[in-house]
Amino acid sequence: MDEILFTDMQAEFGNSLEKKFRKLLKKSAFLESIKEGELVALKVHVGERGNLGYVNPNFARIVVEEVKAVGAKPFLTDTNTLYSGGRHNGVDHSLTAARHGFTLATVGAPFIAADGVRGLDYREVAVAGRHFKKAKLAGGILQADRIILLNHFKGHIEAGFGGAIKNLSMGCASIAGKMEQHADSKPKVKSENCTGCRQCYWACPTGAISMEENKAVIDYELCIGCGQCVAACNYEAMLAGDSADNQSFIQKVTEYAFAAADYFGDRAYYINFAINIAPDCDCWPANDVPLVEDVGILAGGNPFALDKASLDLVSQAKAHRTSRHYDKIRGGHNLFQEVYPDIHSDTTFEYAIQQFNVSLDYKLRQLK
Repeated sequence: MDEILFTDMQAEFGNSLEKKFRKLLKKSAFLESIKEGELVALKVHVGERGNLGYVNPNFARIVVEEVKAVGAKPFLTDTNTLYSGGRHNGVDHSLTAARHGFTLATVGAPFIAADGVRGLDYREVAVAGRHFKKAKLAGGILQADRIILLNHFKGHIEAGFGGAIKNLSMGCASIAGKMEQHADSKPKVKSENCTGCRQCYWACPTGAISMEENKAVIDYELCIGCGQCVAACNYEAMLAGDSADNQSFIQKVTEYAFAAADYFGDRAYYINFAINIAPDCDCWPANDVPLVEDVGILAGGNPFALDKASLDLVSQAKAHRTSRHYDKIRGGHNLFQEVYPDIHSDTTFEYAIQQFNVSLDYKLRQLK
């Protein structure tokens, strides 16, 4: 049975939220396992431009300070996005991170895009899944000695909810890995957006892309659907294939999450911020009124048990009357199943148990 540390959002003079969060970090014993000089990745989500619901960078600052205190070298990191936006490449991603407060000056550690300038840097990690035998995870994350994942626990329009599992799977995957999880078919060319820059041509590992009249063309007999062309394009000319059905998508996300968690083992620690629990992901270029009241901060070494504990607490929380989903919330066992009735998010846990024999058993330890 995994111990899940929990602190609520109640704070007072002499026992601020910052103090409570530091106490949670020290009680975890994970800091004690970090060796002097180790490179420690802090996997964050800096939020898409227009979204202000992401986890406050001051929480990252506190983790950075505690990691530095044991003599290690922390850095903030995230992977570039499959879709075009403010985080599709390493340059834009770094600018968005700075715009949202994740800077060396404010947090005390640099932000580094884990899969490189164009999202092409990845390594394959073995996973015994139904859909994948290898997961394409970002090289910059896999090269870290340890990783601490700061996860915003909230809703997600495709997975039902996002937390530690989602931050491991989609969050640690390269752009090609994101495409594998999202799509069930090969990429397509939107010719009117193609500028003839040839970045896709150079990125293709099989020579499937040629140029005709200065426009990219894909030879689908050679194309292996790796997604490298989608990663290389900055003009929305290379589009991901057709979306996977919901159950397939959730299973794929679970496989990628297990691959990353298994790779790091006890060198990883997971922190869920069940606050500002919006109905949509922080990748959304806006954030809506939260579904329920803030719950608190949870932490543990098992990402699956951590998400289960977070879901249990969030599902018991009082609904926000101004939420556009207020009439759907009934206080059942799964808040996000109520908000998104067509998305069976319990599949995440069911598949993880069935395919990987993970444990969801946990014991909640509340800290004051």
